[in-house]
Amino acid sequence: MSIMTDAKENLMTQIFELEALQSVYPKELSISDHGNLADINDFIAGNRKEIPQRLEYEIEISTPKGIVELLVNLPLDYPFVNPEIYCRSSVLDRNEQMNLNKALVSFYESLEKGEPIIYSIVSWIQDNAETYLENSSLNDKNKTESKETIEKKTCIDFGRYWIYSHHIYSKVKRKNIVDLARDCSLTGFSFVGKPGIICIEGAFDDCEYYWQQIKAMNWHRILVKFIEKDFDLTDDLNIYRKFSDFQEICFPVSERHNDMGQLLKYLTEHELEHAFKELFGIEAKSTPLTD
Repeated sequence: MSIMTDAKENLMTQIFELEALQSVYPKELSISDHGNLADINDFIAGNRKEIPQRLEYEIEISTPKGIVELLVNLPLDYPFVNPEIYCRSSVLDRNEQMNLNKALVSFYESLEKGEPIIYSIVSWIQDNAETYLENSSLNDKNKTESKETIEKKTCIDFGRYWIYSHHIYSKVKRKNIVDLARDCSLTGFSFVGKPGIICIEGAFDDCEYYWQQIKAMNWHRILVKFIEKDFDLTDDLNIYRKFSDFQEICFPVSERHNDMGQLLKYLTEHELEHAFKELFGIEAKSTPLTD
């Protein structure tokens, strides 16, 4: 078969699965981009020659302990490759959210390729998420330090992580990248397109947690290129930040590629021009923030 024929058959399978899910979860399922859904249907019908963007959607899954959001991103080769899946919930603490996603990955990687598996994934979450939600509740009760006490610690480590990805296109991932950074009180930016760059800065433990969460998603390629760190700080972390919030940025020169000169200018404006060489050189290393 040709690539176009394979793509059409895979997308037909994805649409059939989506329609079946919509019949079961009419209110819980939301499509990220209806325009892209129209493009997919046009491609299947033969009214569009260009292969469309990936199908993305979210499903809210109710459990006795709370709502779990399932974020779905389907590669063109799905169902013959794994979907990109991520779970999150406002009820889950950091550790249990990480544990839930690890267990979920183990589950769907054990399923047979070539058949739609999203409904099986939803069923698994309905059967298993409650345990992680209960653990989160127990963890909250067993905490011996309040948030206020932690914030008043005399010493804290500051970090800035530079994360490199082959690309960042998925709207589901892009939303999660921004939301998670804000939830973790991290500042920085996400440079979407090809290549993809994420810069996060803040408390070192929060940066590390963020990286573990982002890494857990399915990526073509993603790695921490280098880390900047300052130890045992006794003053306000904000004076070490180069950004006031977390933003998504993009300097496109084509539909899928960025203007790297504009990225260098952006970094220079934030006194981070040294990062450009580190990001796109050969050797990754850790750099101290202070002399």
